Amino acid sequence: MTNPILFRGRLAILGCVVAGAAVFAQRPPGPVEIAFVANAEGAEVAIVDIAARAIIGSIAVNFAEVESEGPGAPNYAQDTDVSPDGRTLYVSRGYLGDVAAFDIPSGRPLWTRPLNTMRADHMTLTRDGRQLFVSAFVDNRVYRLDTATGNITGHFVSGIFPHDIKVSKDGTRLFNSSLGQMPSFPVPPSMRPLEKPEVPVQLTIADAATLAIRDRIPMGIAMRPWQFNADETGIYALLSNQHAVVYYDLAARKVSRRLDLPVKPGVTVKDWDFEAPLHGLALTEDGSTLCLAGRGSDYAALVRAPALTLIATVPVGDGPGWAETAEDGRTCLIANTRSDDLSFVSIADRKEVRRLPIGNGPKHITVAKIPAAVVAEVKAR
Repeated sequence: MTNPILFRGRLAILGCVVAGAAVFAQRPPGPVEIAFVANAEGAEVAIVDIAARAIIGSIAVNFAEVESEGPGAPNYAQDTDVSPDGRTLYVSRGYLGDVAAFDIPSGRPLWTRPLNTMRADHMTLTRDGRQLFVSAFVDNRVYRLDTATGNITGHFVSGIFPHDIKVSKDGTRLFNSSLGQMPSFPVPPSMRPLEKPEVPVQLTIADAATLAIRDRIPMGIAMRPWQFNADETGIYALLSNQHAVVYYDLAARKVSRRLDLPVKPGVTVKDWDFEAPLHGLALTEDGSTLCLAGRGSDYAALVRAPALTLIATVPVGDGPGWAETAEDGRTCLIANTRSDDLSFVSIADRKEVRRLPIGNGPKHITVAKIPAAVVAEVKAR
């Protein structure tokens, strides 16, 4: 005969197990790691489920179908950023000369903000998502936008052709690198710049709140894409017209380490765009590995940091022009501009594991964690 006390105890335990399973079943799924790939020529942003290695949707960037032109190929999507809540995409629309915000679930535009410049360039978003800073390439200015409205709330003057821009971890400082005059990017007389900086190639450091200039560091050579090291005491950078990556010591104001990278036989300046034989630099979260987009030689270079020693060069598609890390630093994503695809490179295995057709002229990649509900809405469109 079953002991009634023991039987009731078993029922209680079973009830707890069932209740726990029900709570677990009701728990919403976690965020999904998504890559937003800006197709500059195709005027759309592809939305990629990184784990699935698949496109799940897209956002039409040039929704008014305005035609634009400038040096090189058409550029309707230069850079992208995603709001902290994973619901809004910001796009600097290249030769349209503006910034636009889009609702990710529906793909609908929210606002556009003209910058009165020939090219809207790279951007950065504050950690709270309230302010967006964008380089007005031809006007030698960096504008601050309110992300809720798109209104311009201020600007500061950088060097000639302001390009890559970052905000410090504590949110107090902005770092903007300029390229100086570029023969490969002629500016027509009708598009004269608004500002004429005395030092054409510089690293400009501004106060994020007041936009007052804290420092202007003259640079002997222009930095292309770059990233801070872990404690923001230095910068890993690619350089104009050089097949090299360097470490720039901010306190010493000089390059303290350099690695020259392989050049594929027969490569000439015709094999890259806008004076950048390498264009794309990503650093794994642990700070141990750099992944570089070797535009001129069609490879992804994996480099040990901080030592700057070469691990491997991995063949990818034609004209790799941007790099981002994903999957907790296990994967490097490479946008291949001329072959119109996205390479997935295993950092541990040192090889390309997938190449995904992505659209016309992929130029920039933003990786972000997006709520599962938003991803479901994108898929349901």
